[in-house]
Amino acid sequence: MRKLIFIVLLVGAGLSGCLQEEPFKPDFTGFEPVIQDDGWTLSTPENEGMDRELLNKAYKLVYSNNRYLMAGSLLVFRNGRLVAEAYPNDPADIHRIHNLQSCTKSFTSLLTGSAIQHGFINSVDEKLYGVFPEAFDEDEGKRDITLRHALMMQTGLDFDNDVHTLELYRFKGNSVEYVLSQEKKYDAGLVMHYNDGAPHLVSEFVERKTGKTLESFAADKLFGPLNIRDWKWESAQDGTTFGAFSLFLKPRDFGKVGQLLLQKGIWEGKSLIDSTYLAEATSVRASANFNGEAYGFYFWILPAWNSYAAVGHGGQFLLVAPEKNLVVVYTAWPYTSEVFFDRRNELMELILHSCK
Repeated sequence: MRKLIFIVLLVGAGLSGCLQEEPFKPDFTGFEPVIQDDGWTLSTPENEGMDRELLNKAYKLVYSNNRYLMAGSLLVFRNGRLVAEAYPNDPADIHRIHNLQSCTKSFTSLLTGSAIQHGFINSVDEKLYGVFPEAFDEDEGKRDITLRHALMMQTGLDFDNDVHTLELYRFKGNSVEYVLSQEKKYDAGLVMHYNDGAPHLVSEFVERKTGKTLESFAADKLFGPLNIRDWKWESAQDGTTFGAFSLFLKPRDFGKVGQLLLQKGIWEGKSLIDSTYLAEATSVRASANFNGEAYGFYFWILPAWNSYAAVGHGGQFLLVAPEKNLVVVYTAWPYTSEVFFDRRNELMELILHSCK
């Protein structure tokens, strides 16, 4: 992964031709999972009813020096077992926590479902104003925003990621007030406007309801039960956990969350996420304003494949395909131009079609 920093600098300096002339990924040698004491049972494509050749095609893509340049990991889980894994830029990435970027939003959604499961939140139709009224300005229209609106990216606030996300990250005052101070462009519930501000409001909502930071609540109610020990989640300067970005996990642990989703929020016989909420969160709730794609509560819905995904900067994703009993993790170096994200649907499709 350290090589990628140098590569990005080369590209920024106009030396991208070097990427074609000098291979920087190791040769592809297979995708057999490595034995580790992390709770995963290992298996093979044949034992789990998967086409090895199609998986080979997927892995050769991420090992290509012309495609998926920022690839950090690709892992495939079927029937609750780890079938394939590889780390195309640095094998040591198996041990490193990785910035999931906007996949973090999906965790904020899951923790909302956990707060419902544990009785801290009664309904997603509760108004934010009823929980932190002091953070609102004098625009009374903003007081109609509900938790549901925020989870569907329909707050109506004109939060522009290209401008306001970095300001939110650096803001020294009340970070929730900062989000709510943005102009109300639409009435709440009308337009799905993808942004990093709405999840930050949800984070504050859950924190107020549970009496814990979202980071601490995640440790108790999600990562602890899943035996995920090595992770971090950054916060705004006022202490509110970022709801939209800056959660770091290991790829294998990311896969555990996918397995939890497959199991409808049940882990080792215990319900961690309210199943009714989870069904709603992973169903079509809105249509994205910029690409028309289906959206749930911080999950992208893929109706053609009866699947859904968490998606983050760099092209990384967590794909969950219930009918295939399949979870796929792809992580990628996120700090670069979208030109390097490549086509995640191509990877998804190959792996989905490998399931017999």
